[in-house]
This record gives sequence, C-alpha cells and structure tokens, in this order.
Amino acid sequence: MSILDGVQRVLALYAGGAAELSFTDVAQRLAMPKSTASRLLNQMQHYGLLDQDTVTRRYRPGALLAQVARAGQAATPLDEACRKVLARLSDDSGLTAYLSTLNQRETVVLQRLNGSHPVQVLSPPGSRRAASGTAMGRALLSRLTQDEFDALYGADPARPLPMEGKDCPATVGELAQRVAQTRADRCGIVIDQAMPGIGAVAAAVRDPGSGELRGLCLSFVSFQVDAARVALLREALVRHVAALGRELNDPYWLA
Repeated sequence: MSILDGVQRVLALYAGGAAELSFTDVAQRLAMPKSTASRLLNQMQHYGLLDQDTVTRRYRPGALLAQVARAGQAATPLDEACRKVLARLSDDSGLTAYLSTLNQRETVVLQRLNGSHPVQVLSPPGSRRAASGTAMGRALLSRLTQDEFDALYGADPARPLPMEGKDCPATVGELAQRVAQTRADRCGIVIDQAMPGIGAVAAAVRDPGSGELRGLCLSFVSFQVDAARVALLREALVRHVAALGRELNDPYWLA
C-alpha cells in the first residue's frame, strides 16, 4: 500500500461520516497493523490533513482540508472582510499582505495580496511556518486562551523549542513572554529572526460566533523600511484591524 493509498482510505472514513477516530479505530476499520496506522496518522497530522485532540488523542479532519474545501466555494464572510482590509493596507503601503490561520504550532497562509513595490516577499497560499518565530504566528498565538496555548506548547516554561532562527524564543517561557507583549501591543513585529532579511507586522481577529481565528500581516524586505516606517505600518495595521474587530464584536478589540 502506497502512502497515497493510505491517505485516501483514511479520508474516506471521514467522508463516510466519522467525526473523530483513534489510530486503533483506523487500524480496525482498514484492517491495517496498528504501527502502520499510527505512522500514517502522524504523517497526515504533520502535513495538516488531520488534527489531534490533545486530551482524547483522537484525530479529526485538519485545517488544511477545510481550506481545500473552501477553495472551491465562496470565501467565508470573515475571510472576505479580512481581504478588504488587507487590500487597502497593501494598496496604501505597496507591500505584500497575507491572511493566515493557525494549525497546531504552525501558521498557514490562506490568501496573499501582492503589493506594488518592485521587491516583494512572496509565500504562496498553503505555506506553513512555525508560529513561534514570526509576527503572524505570535499575533495568532496572542489570541488563544491560556488553556489553548498550553495545549499546544505545554505548561512548563523551561521546555525547549526548536531553534527557528536568530533571536527566536528558545523555551516555552520565552515564547509566552513575547506572546504576552504582542497581546499588550495588539500587534506583532518581527524583523530578521526566523526569516533573515524579512520583516512583518501582524495582528489578529477572532470571530466570537464561530471562533474562527485570522491573522493579517504586511511583510517586507528589511532594507525597505526604517524604524519610522515600521511604526507607521504598525499604526495603520492596528487601526484597520481594530475597526474590523469592532465590526465583528471581537471582545479583544472592543476593550
């Protein structure tokens, strides 16, 4: 059985109505050795096809599958509203604008709007980055509850994190401090860290009705901006995202 055969058979279980499955369920239903089922499910989780509940350890369809399904449909109202904000920010600044969501410990690009500047930072939709090392990631993480954050990274502040680049947090405690600062500032700013030569400013909204979480970001090559320009980009981003948050009745932006 090829890996694609296995993926197709697992996805068919969900298409048939299963909401959540353990690796034992998959092994039994597909007459598959438990070790094979476990490896297959871990790989599908790694690539965003499945998410695993941190408490029950059961698997459910992942964010990437939801994004693929949405690609053939109209964008959600939240995505449409975010796109309008990003279009204005990109037009005003000339920079590349991104809409992303959080999938486990990674950000996933949903939409990209190219700017007019001749030098652009271009990551295609579907691109994934560790959330700990980017402005987008920290903005999204700043909107999680403490329990949601702990479910992703654990509650031990000394727990080490993979080194993503220069000046990136090395432990869960360091990440928590930077996320808390992003929450207080209502905006994440990261320059020359996980992506040398690249910078970004980012903020996030959360729909209180659906719980959907979206990050909005302007990305730039480091030499394009100085401290004064970064401050202007931050001010514009926060102003527009705050207005969107108020339209959504997002409590974070109503405070």
